[in-house]
Amino acid sequence: MLEHLRPSSENHSISRVIASIFVPQAFIKPDDILENLKKIKHFNSYPKKGVLKNTNIRFNNGAFNVLNDPDCKGFIFENYDSKGGLDSLFKLENTHNDTKSVISLEKRNYTRWDDFKAYFKKDLDHLLKAIDFYVSAISLNYRDEFDWNSETNITVDQIFNTTSELLNKKFLSSKNGTLVLISQGKEKNIFEEKTEISFNNDLKKIVIDHTYAIRLEDYILLGELRKKGELFEIFDIAHEENKSILKNVLTNETQKLIKII
Repeated sequence: MLEHLRPSSENHSISRVIASIFVPQAFIKPDDILENLKKIKHFNSYPKKGVLKNTNIRFNNGAFNVLNDPDCKGFIFENYDSKGGLDSLFKLENTHNDTKSVISLEKRNYTRWDDFKAYFKKDLDHLLKAIDFYVSAISLNYRDEFDWNSETNITVDQIFNTTSELLNKKFLSSKNGTLVLISQGKEKNIFEEKTEISFNNDLKKIVIDHTYAIRLEDYILLGELRKKGELFEIFDIAHEENKSILKNVLTNETQKLIKII
């Protein structure tokens, strides 16, 4: 029934996962942090390391100039797979006009949640050898992708759960459809969830992009969160919410294909 549906990976449909930690202030000299991290053996596993700077393009009389901001906005570490493709990115970056910052790990060749957590924990624990900082929020973003390998139209009603309260008839009956769902709430901490679900018969593509963000009730040092084990308890909540969305909007047959049931 789903013989033409191809998930992005053999064992799942995840093409990318990004875990982010939000910091309520900017790092004054991220290039100094970078130099200290280069001395830590663990980060040698990233073969490419570089600084992040703003680039401004100015047009003048039909010509344009590229101007690089001399101030360092952060740094990025890149790792590659055996075929030379980008595998993972560990990044620290000042944001919001250098008033806040975010630290993130992006993984392209995702295997399983426990492997990703272990990878991120090592990065953060070695980062803590150089600097500690307050955390205001975390977020977890998953992108699930499928290709439709047929000239026929995507069988939307066989891929998506037509009884899901998150999907509507207009979306399900479209040639190309996109739904964006945003919700906010409060349990122990304030959370925001954004889900974008799309399929395109011209591109033969199905994409589910889900972000779950949790804002802490108070600023807490990363070192304290790691010591208490609370940081990844929060990330586990975000991970389970991602699985919940997939189970809600996909048919049992699709879920079996990507091995979540």
